[in-house]
This record gives sequence, structure tokens and C-alpha cells, in this order.
Amino acid sequence: MLVGRPVARREDVTLLRGEGRYTDDLTPDSAAHLVFVRSPVAAGKIVALAAAGAREMPGVLAVIDADTLDAAGVKPFPSPAIPPHLLVGDLHAPTFPALARDEVHHLGQPILAIVAETLAEAMDAAEMVDLEFEDRPANTDLTKAKGGPAVWPTASDNRIFRVELGDAAATQDAMDTAAHRVTRRLSINRVTAVSMEPRGAIGSWDAETGRYVMTSGTQATHRLAEAMAAQMGVPEGDVRVVSENCGGTFGMKNGGMPEYPPILVAARQLGRPVRWIETRSEAFLSDPQAREQVAEATLALDAEGRFLGLSVDVVAGIGAYANATSLLSSFNNIASVTGVYGIPAIRVAVEGVHLNTQTTAAYRGAGRPEASFIIERMIDIAARETGIDRVELRRRNMLQPEELPRKTALGYVYDSGDFPALFDRALQAADWAGVAARKQEAQARGKLRGAGLAYTIEIAGGPPAKPMPEYASATLSPEGCRLMLGTGDAGQGHDTAFAQIAADAFGLGLEKVSLFSGDTGVVPKGTGSFGSRSLGAAGSALVHVCEDLIAQLSVHAARHLDAEAEALTFGDGTFKLPGTNRAITLESLLAEDDLTVSAERWEATQGPSFPNGCHITEVEIDPETGEMEICSYTALEDIGKVINPLLVAGQIHGGIVQGLGQGMMEAIRYDEDGQLLTGSFMDYAMPRASDLPFFNAQTASVETASNTLGTKGVGEAGTVGALPVLSSAIADALAPLGVDHVTLPATPSAIWEAIRAARK
Repeated sequence: MLVGRPVARREDVTLLRGEGRYTDDLTPDSAAHLVFVRSPVAAGKIVALAAAGAREMPGVLAVIDADTLDAAGVKPFPSPAIPPHLLVGDLHAPTFPALARDEVHHLGQPILAIVAETLAEAMDAAEMVDLEFEDRPANTDLTKAKGGPAVWPTASDNRIFRVELGDAAATQDAMDTAAHRVTRRLSINRVTAVSMEPRGAIGSWDAETGRYVMTSGTQATHRLAEAMAAQMGVPEGDVRVVSENCGGTFGMKNGGMPEYPPILVAARQLGRPVRWIETRSEAFLSDPQAREQVAEATLALDAEGRFLGLSVDVVAGIGAYANATSLLSSFNNIASVTGVYGIPAIRVAVEGVHLNTQTTAAYRGAGRPEASFIIERMIDIAARETGIDRVELRRRNMLQPEELPRKTALGYVYDSGDFPALFDRALQAADWAGVAARKQEAQARGKLRGAGLAYTIEIAGGPPAKPMPEYASATLSPEGCRLMLGTGDAGQGHDTAFAQIAADAFGLGLEKVSLFSGDTGVVPKGTGSFGSRSLGAAGSALVHVCEDLIAQLSVHAARHLDAEAEALTFGDGTFKLPGTNRAITLESLLAEDDLTVSAERWEATQGPSFPNGCHITEVEIDPETGEMEICSYTALEDIGKVINPLLVAGQIHGGIVQGLGQGMMEAIRYDEDGQLLTGSFMDYAMPRASDLPFFNAQTASVETASNTLGTKGVGEAGTVGALPVLSSAIADALAPLGVDHVTLPATPSAIWEAIRAARK
């Protein structure tokens, strides 16, 4: 059996040799080069735009502006939607154009696209564009967004939307009868994805088929093709999207972007491919950002420390414009704020507000880390204020296995898990009993040591009521097995994991299985890879495809074995007639009959899954400088059935690093004029190996019945747990000084300021 074994990634040999095929690698020799002229101000009216000098520059082929896009039939981004039962009041969604026309609303907003024979010529021509603005006040501070300058005159208090969930009346009753009420204001910092491969696209026009072809790294080719067809004003199917290797996305490359329509319009006008690859500096200006929130939370407890109710008000900084994932990321997964606890009454309100900033969008976890951060921080603070040990406080409120399935106060249905057992395993694995001794030893060296604790849960493969379908097909022939999937691989290891499933199902060697995805012109359907859904959705569809093919081949095997197809069994790659010695292998059957058989499925799982886990970390802080060292990190995750432990470890490790990066150092910052202060790696810090300890990552497998494989998803688990556990450890380290929370990111400066304030 290959499933469950730590099979080395098949992709790595090619990638480590530099033989990957990323967007920039796929640039045709005949491609023209495109650059964007972007707004140098965050808010203003365009009073003069002169591009005649650019048009006359050597090598320039085209200058694309908003009028050009209108003439080509390009539409603005479709307005985002919110379920009516959640929306309170109106939704403010201004027109989101690909290129600005009269006004700009954030730094870096694209205004013109210049196409030339070479990249250098396009860049030189961009320098010749004359732009003048009537500057307007910018609003970039989330804490002052409601009372600050209007990003749009039509948006009262800059509000985009308000959604409400839960039972407000029951929650208020809980607050009124509580023995303890703990209230805190918690901020979550704005970050950006900084994927290893920056965004880019190559557009072309296929005159024979009348279709656009766009090559771009993405995790969801069919979603991107659908979005671009709508924006280009053409029928679905008239935009083909191709993505071979994708160097990271984390949700950012999940849909349409303003840069893509001008590329396709230019390609059609010129009758040749047009290429745009963003620079890293451009990425900081133009890539969607994520996470920024301020939450006011109150946790109510009875005299014994049992949770009675939770009230949360969130203000989320969306940006000047909004797309679908901008809004969804701020509230769609807020139900994770329930945690693994039996909180009987919860009410949550989320308001999204405009800022003169780049829009936010889905980013690894997409709301789950934020929600988990809120509940886990509130539990730690409540433990401190009530004097109840934080481990004991969690134990008293943790849902028990016999209580599952359980519908939470915000509507999630936890179907499986053993939270107390996993909690105890994690405490033992992290040597929680030795924390006090290690604190004393650190104190003797002049350091403050703290231990952080967080137990988090998230939804995977949603939405809850109706998970999205996924496509899988397989073709068996004497040459082997060829798989096609609708999901997209952005580094997760799909080529290995799905091959393991098919190889086991058919009794083939792994080398006999090949996988193809990432081309809407070849793969007929697909949803994509996001929300930790790929293995549950595509894997379950693939299992059913394999079953369909074995049923087809049983008919052929029955002729060879002189038996009824229903009488045969299949296992370990062989059809057998029980009670006899008659048998034929699948490979022999395919070869002898020269068979080629295929099957496909387009189906959804029975429901979402709920991966959950406990993270524990210890840090040491130098009280004189605020410098922090992460000394140890343990993560124990229940992700259901494990297909490949190596891939699981890679996903957990990567997620932890992204969460710790946000907690320690990553932050997008603007000044009061909307200028970006963190526009390069000189200012936007990223974690390095030297900043991190070795991780003790383990798994627990409580399988779910929501999908055929029993998997729960792992892609975002590390990020969900890392953000709250780091904050917990820092607060524990600083507790002797009277500090119970440090606003993220907890840079040495921020920690030092908290220590100085406490000493005063």
C-alpha cells in the first residue's frame, strides 16, 4: 500500500534541477512586453494624462487606457455579493475597473498599459507619460476609518457592509447573568502573500478558434477562466487558462486581477502574445493584501469558569475596492471563533470599511486565523483575570467526543474529533509539566520565558451547506494510468498524493501513474485548490472514478475467467474468482485485450470537514532589548486520514512559518498620505530559518465521514494555530511585568515598548 506511506515528492527532482515551467518560462519568443503606469498617489483626481510622448518612443506597439478597454467590450469586475440573510443594511460596492479613468483610490492603481517590443522599451516609454493629479486626503488608518476622509462620497462612514451572525438576545442574557466578563480590543495586522513566483500573465488571441488564451500561475484555472470571460464580455469557454507550475499563491492568484484584461486586449489588437511579469516592488503595490482587522470581544463566564457567551464586533479594512474574496475572507469563516468549546450563545458583527489601500483578498486561512486568534486570546486573558489555570479553563469548556456531532452556536456541525485526547497528547509532547523549571532557568540568565497554548479548529472543503464539486477522470491503457484533475497545484504535492491513491486502487507501480491539470482547454471542468479542499473533494471523486473503472474492467476480466463479473473480486491489482485459482492482473488484462477505458466524475463531498489541533510554543525575551527567540514549537493536528506523512509535514511546517511571520515581523504599513512604507524586503520582514526552531509536528487521525477518503484538510492548519499561540507565549513571558497582550506584529520594538510602558 502506498497510501499512508511517506513517499518522496515526485515533483521535486524536476523543480530542484530548475526544470519547472512557470509563467515567465513559457514566454514565446514573439511576445511583446507590457508594463503598467500606476498611480503615485493614494487618492486624487486625474487632471492631466498625456501619453503622446510614450506612443512615439522606439519599439512601442500600443498604449492601452480605459477607453481602449471600453471599446473592446471589457467590463468592470462584477460586484461582490453577500447572502441576504446575513447582510444588515446596504452593500456599497463601487465599480471596480481594470484601469483608472478619472480618479485613483489607492497607491499603485493601474492607469495605463504600455506594450513594446522589449521590456526596456516599454519601461522607457512609461517614463514619458505625463500625469497630474488633484490630490485628495487619504484614509489608511483602520482605527480612524469611520471618521476619516471619505474614500467614496457615496459610502457613509466608509462602510462597505455589515453582517451579523448568531443570537444577539441570548448572548446579551449570558452577559447579564455572568459572574465574569472579560473584554479586550484585539488588532490583527495587514500582510501580503509575497509568493516565491510573483504574479504574471501571457495573453494571446487564437484567431482560428476565436478564443483568448492566458497563461498564468494559478491554483484555480477554471475559476480564473470564468472570471476573465465575464470581464472580457465573451461566453464561458472563450477564455482558455493554462497554468503549469505555480510558485505559490496562498489564495492570492485565485481569480481575476486588474492587470489581466489589458493584456488580453493588447494581444488581440496586435495579433501576437503579450507578456507581463510583475517585479517584486510592483508586487507590494499591486498584489491583494490580507487580514487587517480590529475586534472588540467580550467573553462571559460563570463562577466556575464555564463559558456562557461570546460577543465580537469586528471592523475589517477591505481597501478602496472590493472583490468577492475581499468580503468573504472577513466574515465567511468567522464561525471558527467558536473554537472547540461548548459556548452556548454567540453573536458576531463584522463591518467592512473602505481605505485608500490595495484591496484585501483570500490568504492562507482566509478568516480562520483571525477568528481563532480572537477566541484563544480571550481565553488566555480570561484565565489570567479569573485566576483559573489556562489549561484547566480550556478543559472545562472543551467539547467531549460523545457530544459529537455538535452544531455550534454559529452553525458549524463538528462531525468528528477527540479534542481532549489530542489536547493531552500535545501537552505531553511539549513537556508542559517542565515549563515552570525552564522559566526559572531562563530567569537566572536574565531572560523572560513564556509558554503559549492554542487549540484551534477550522472548516475545510466548505461551504457548510453545499460544498463545491470537483472534477476527476482517469484513463487506463496498456501504457499505464493517466489522471486529470480540476484542482491546481501550487506546491502542495498533488502529483504525488493523487498518484498514490490511483496506484493503490489499481495495484500499479507509482511510475505507471501520471497526472495532468492546469489547462481549461484540456480538463473540461474544475473548481480549484483553496480552503484545504483538494484532497477531500478531488480525492474522493478520484476514488469513485477508480471504482467505476474497476467495474468496467470486471466485465472484460469475467470473459477471461469464464465467470460472471459480479462474482469476481479485485485487490492488489488482480481480478480473482473466489474459490478457484483463476485470476488475471489488471495490467495483463489491459495488454491482452489492448484496452483503453476511461471514467470521470464531477461531484461534491457530503459536507465540509473540521481539522483541528493544539499548538504549543515557548519563547524567550530579552527585557532590555525586546528581542525574542522562539525556543520550541509543537503542533499536533487531527487531519483525518493521512495520505502522505511527508506532504502533511511540509504543509504544517509551511503554515506555521507563515503564521509566525505575521506574528513576529510581517506588516504592510502606509503613511497618512497613503504612501507605502513597506514596499520591499528592506522594510517588509520575512522569517528565515535562523528565526525558527525545529518543529515537532505530529498528527492524529480521527477520520471524517464527510468525504470518501476520510481526510480533513491540512493546507491551512499551521497558519491557523501559529498566530494565536505566538501571542499567547509572548503574553505569558511578559506576565510578570503586568503585560497581558502585545499588539502584532510583536517586533522587538513593540515588545520593548510594552515592557517600558509596564515599568512606568
